[in-house]
Amino acid sequence: MNRIKIDPERTLGTIDRNIFGGFAEHLGRCIYGGIDDPDSALSDKDGLRIDVLSALKRLRMPLIRYPGGNFVSGYRWRDGVGPLPERPTRIDLAWNDIETNRFGTNEFIRFCRKLNTEPYIAVNCGDGNMREAADWVEYCNGTRDTALVKLRRQHGFPEPHNVKYWGIGNEVDGPWQIGAKTAEEYARTFTEFGKVMK
Repeated sequence: MNRIKIDPERTLGTIDRNIFGGFAEHLGRCIYGGIDDPDSALSDKDGLRIDVLSALKRLRMPLIRYPGGNFVSGYRWRDGVGPLPERPTRIDLAWNDIETNRFGTNEFIRFCRKLNTEPYIAVNCGDGNMREAADWVEYCNGTRDTALVKLRRQHGFPEPHNVKYWGIGNEVDGPWQIGAKTAEEYARTFTEFGKVMK
């Protein structure tokens, strides 16, 4: 007979709370009709579902990763910022769906702040490039008077978002992934991204 002994006094290490983080992807009703639903009576003035916010607050997630898994490998972050009427509607190549870009970077940051959780942004490592990733970091976190910082300010966010956590792609070695890479190609991308972040 097998036995399991539980000894609450024995500590092997500390668990980083970030492993209890969440994940939001433009897939199914996760974003549209889930988190973001401006036409619903259950939504606040920003179009975020109050019932969803309430349920997620109870989980006390330390961070939430966005814009998703497979979706991020074809995502253009610039499509999801600025005035809503000017945002392009595109085909989402990961899920063969229509992406309105109604919910993007600033909406995600607002969502995280309402939950009191840290935003964790994954950059496009599929068909994206390092310049695009670096620009996204600058748009979110920049403080100098650059074109991208001015753009964020024009979009109604004078202060930097101070995004602490950045990921490089999603399952980039999977053959199902847009722009799939070998381990060696991904390692080079990771190294280049590290240089950009310094």
